[in-house]
Amino acid sequence: MERVEQSLAVALRDVVDRLVVVIEEAPARPAGPPEEATELVLALCREAGRLQVAAARLSTTAADDGLWAATGARSFPHWLAGAAGMSVTRARELVATGRALRDHLPATAAAALAGEVSAEQARTMATLAPTTPARQAALAAPADACGEEFLVEHARESSVEGFRRLVRRWAAAADPDADERGYRDACDREFLALSSTLGGYHLAGFLTTEHGATFAAALESAMTPPAPDDARTTQQRRAQAVADVSRLVLDNGLVGRGAAVRPHLNVVVDFDTLRRAVGDGPGRDRGSGEPCRASGEQGSVSAQPGHAPAEQGDRPLRLAPVADVERFAVAEVLGAGPIPAVVLARLACDTRLSRVVFGPESQVINAGRAERTFSGPRRAAVLARDGTCRYPGCTAPPALGEIHHVDEWVADRGDTDANTGILLCWHHHDVVHRLHVDIQRSPTGGWTFRTRHGAPVAAAA
Repeated sequence: MERVEQSLAVALRDVVDRLVVVIEEAPARPAGPPEEATELVLALCREAGRLQVAAARLSTTAADDGLWAATGARSFPHWLAGAAGMSVTRARELVATGRALRDHLPATAAAALAGEVSAEQARTMATLAPTTPARQAALAAPADACGEEFLVEHARESSVEGFRRLVRRWAAAADPDADERGYRDACDREFLALSSTLGGYHLAGFLTTEHGATFAAALESAMTPPAPDDARTTQQRRAQAVADVSRLVLDNGLVGRGAAVRPHLNVVVDFDTLRRAVGDGPGRDRGSGEPCRASGEQGSVSAQPGHAPAEQGDRPLRLAPVADVERFAVAEVLGAGPIPAVVLARLACDTRLSRVVFGPESQVINAGRAERTFSGPRRAAVLARDGTCRYPGCTAPPALGEIHHVDEWVADRGDTDANTGILLCWHHHDVVHRLHVDIQRSPTGGWTFRTRHGAPVAAAA
């Protein structure tokens, strides 16, 4: 085997020298016809793959001779990463592939060097096939007993993804006990960390294949097709889906049935803060629909609810007087901390959580949601009428939404009436409150959506 690798090294040295000359002289050569580019790209990709396999094979010899240690590097992969300008992870993968090809996959190595199978397929074999003694023994079996030659033959005919699935299944059949051990190890490594940080929560974790697939399926089911104006990335929509699935569990009482009160969120707020959040205060100018701005911008915020806005250029924004130091004129989700007014406004609109409203002396003046939220027959009527989220272009089902008060319950003294409620998905309910989208009944019985500037919101064609 060592003589084979030495011969390969000699042959490749000549190839590399000639390739360097060609690349260096390329700018001085006349350009070829454009149609050659496609053929050259494919040819270069094939040859680059063969060179990667050759590099993997030769990396084992370079690692074993020990000359790299004279540089003081911690390991051969660390030396290779620094010398070749690649990551340590990629260097480790290259060496591991080379060792697997040398020790257990001679047929795969020969096919990859000949360009009959791709470098990625060779890496798939090296990574998944010879991982246990039982699988190494299975590889040594003849082709008619599904040994290595059997897999190589299928690699010649399969796509990269199809071949990866085949090798995974082959490995599971060759040593099923290894998968059992792997599953137990994965269970031991499984964790989910959710920690509060600046501006939100940080999520990290590792799940078993089963739990990960279940979680992915749940998120996929909650990720409805985006509306035409939804510019969020897939990752942003997936984050929304995590919140949506959590709401589904809490709203429908799917856990904690033995408890006196099923799991839910608690929002604590004083009355003046609640009133300001939903529109009857400095957070919003009811006359123009424009949000008020701090001093230094166009307009300023008044110091107290009910006071006229200060003139432009007046004194800087000051906090409103605090009636209750414990509340400090902010809303809080118990156990999570303060939330902005726009979130409070949406939560106060229609959501299955408890709110506790305090007066100036910390007395509880409201604890619940019966007077405000749509429930029972009224909720059922709105869901039956609207069917899906009514935001232009959105088709999210009722399970992923809540009822929005078209007339603000506090600011407009709106009634909890089915005729003034509209079904919005959680995402677009947040958009309506955050961007102050105005919703009105249309003459035809539908709904019209307008931005705070008065421009109509319509689904893209």
